[in-house]
Amino acid sequence: MRFKSCSTVLIAGLLAITLAGCGKTTESRGTEVPGASFDEQTSADYYRYLGNIDYSTDAAALVWEQVEGEDPGIYGIQYRYINDFNGLTAQEEIPVCLYFYSSSARGSQSLTAGVEDLAQTLVGRVLFVAVDGVEADAISTAYQVGGYPEFILLNDNVRVSTFSGFEMDEWSIDDVSAWLTENGYEPDLSMLTR
Repeated sequence: MRFKSCSTVLIAGLLAITLAGCGKTTESRGTEVPGASFDEQTSADYYRYLGNIDYSTDAAALVWEQVEGEDPGIYGIQYRYINDFNGLTAQEEIPVCLYFYSSSARGSQSLTAGVEDLAQTLVGRVLFVAVDGVEADAISTAYQVGGYPEFILLNDNVRVSTFSGFEMDEWSIDDVSAWLTENGYEPDLSMLTR
């Protein structure tokens, strides 16, 4: 199986920004979308299900927000602990894309970098949740995950569609992007230059 990302150079930059917050824990705050007012940023109801930044949790929401400790305007994907998984997947404000992976599988880091790109390009329209399916086996079992990687698109905790990478000989993150587009969520690639 072969994985490739949308743009290796942009991913490297995004990872550098993302890793800048690695190991730090911050208080939960509202979604920070470039160009949105402070009130719009903090009004996302789904944020009540999220907790502190945590890069070691088995299930984390990938949120695009101001990187703590950086100059204003420096945004990146942050991994936020999920305080209430069922509440997050059942909320009706934003669709959720569950990304099931195995941290021990070859190529999972490069695939995750591509998923971070998708989370950035669909900020405010789809919330991505990364789930280490082996470590969080109760979640994998609940969603009847057949293998890794697997993507499940949910609306109000109802499965809309599934992309099962483990069933394919060869695919890329671009195929996941096309799957999301087919389901009505076309990534805004201009977000990758922000």
